Amino acid sequence: MSKVTDLKQAQQTINAIQPLGEGSAAELMKAIQTALAVPGPVGTGNTIRDRAKDYAKAAKAYAKASTDISTVATAKLPAAWTGTVAEHATEAVQALANELDVSKKTLELAISWLDYWACVLEEAQSDDHTGVFFLKEALKSLSFSPFAVAGLKDAQDGVAYRIKGAQKAETGGTRTASMLDQLAARARTERAGQNKVDPLAALVLANEKGPGGSDDGDYILTADQLTRANQFLSGLSETDKATFQGMLSGAKSPEEAAYLWKALAAGHTMTEVQQFGTLIHSHGDDPVWLAQHLVPALRTDAAGQESTTETVSLVFQGKDIPTSGRGFGSGADASYSQGNVNDCVAASTVVAHLKLDPVTMLQVTTGNTPDAPGADSSGNFERRLQQLYIQQYQQGQIAEGKQAYPRQDNGLGGKGATALADQNLGKATGDTYEYVPLNSDDDRRAALVRIEKSLDEGKPVPISTHHDGVAEGHQMVIMARDGNRLQVYNPWGSSEWVTEDQFIHSQMNAGNLTGTVDSNNARGAVLPK
Repeated sequence: MSKVTDLKQAQQTINAIQPLGEGSAAELMKAIQTALAVPGPVGTGNTIRDRAKDYAKAAKAYAKASTDISTVATAKLPAAWTGTVAEHATEAVQALANELDVSKKTLELAISWLDYWACVLEEAQSDDHTGVFFLKEALKSLSFSPFAVAGLKDAQDGVAYRIKGAQKAETGGTRTASMLDQLAARARTERAGQNKVDPLAALVLANEKGPGGSDDGDYILTADQLTRANQFLSGLSETDKATFQGMLSGAKSPEEAAYLWKALAAGHTMTEVQQFGTLIHSHGDDPVWLAQHLVPALRTDAAGQESTTETVSLVFQGKDIPTSGRGFGSGADASYSQGNVNDCVAASTVVAHLKLDPVTMLQVTTGNTPDAPGADSSGNFERRLQQLYIQQYQQGQIAEGKQAYPRQDNGLGGKGATALADQNLGKATGDTYEYVPLNSDDDRRAALVRIEKSLDEGKPVPISTHHDGVAEGHQMVIMARDGNRLQVYNPWGSSEWVTEDQFIHSQMNAGNLTGTVDSNNARGAVLPK
């Protein structure tokens, strides 16, 4: 049990004591001793700030190095280096500058969180010290009286202060640890350089982003995918290694090379990766085309930022495609909407899988005929996506022992959700999955640690939700996180950022993510074991 739980139990005992009852003083004394036995918040604010100062020195050094190297990339490469040689050299040197800049920004964020934790810890310790003082005063009073009334008020105040301090320390410590874990997950280049990969090539690969990628996000490859791709590369035959290296060498752009690595990381055979590489190669020097056809796209608001206050639609080929509730449109109105079938589990899992697997995404967007006229039209995209939803829905039903759609259409439970996660997400991540019930705020708070770890590794997390008093459930998927915000995708065709607190306290529809259905309560998560 946590310190907060132990102190609350002591508080319940103290509050239940009858102040003038026989033996009440002895009972209260025992309860006070129990409350005093709970350890207080540990650590020293100044020690934490000293670590932050060390980070500040390192950040300053990274900033200077990044500026100096960026200058080399843009102005001081030897004049004799022209054409392809100069382009490759500039990419590598600029990637190094970007890596140093990311390190600087990461350290700066770590500094702010360490400062926050130092302040919270000191406040928590101050509250705890006050609580200990009152509890000890209560013991003194009881030594002169046979009744609890003598020290009851001090005891009640004391345990309340200690609970307040313990809650601050627990919340602040958990939040700081969560944020530092997220920052640690940004370590990227070493993931690409743990195999027989040229260090500069690894550097470029790790820092490659899609069009419009923000300063610290939207990388084509997640850190986990960099690791998996290297693991798969190690296991290839020498012939297949040479084939893959040849594909990388022949790539028209770093973006094309990054998608080849992403395909390898998603668990595809070398034959499948080769086919994929052949299909995208004619567009290898067109980063926009690659992004539109290989990654599910989320519309941004007018300021170019993902909305934090309202739902936004998933789109295709950069077009703002409207969605009207639970239904596909037709032709130009097609979106990622689930459709009027109870296949939300399949639909949400499919979109999560498409984020991880560019090979499957290419098949959905183009039918693996990217250069055929009209192959990537909205109508064809819609048809293929809907077919994939239904196919996966049927497989989930079979896993649950049900008759497959259209013979039966009553959705999927935890068993079907887990089976689809293992089959699709598991192939792309190497994980096996389990369904974790979330029956209370405490359950959701505890699961959040695992959820955010998965998101930091670039692995989406399916969640089942429901509305109070309504038996029918719904599945959505958490696609990413940014600090204390979670990006939740609803397979009706829209996405929204919700805060950790909204997730924990069943307020997920605060931004109208599920409209009038109001599916607020997360009641289960499908998580890597």
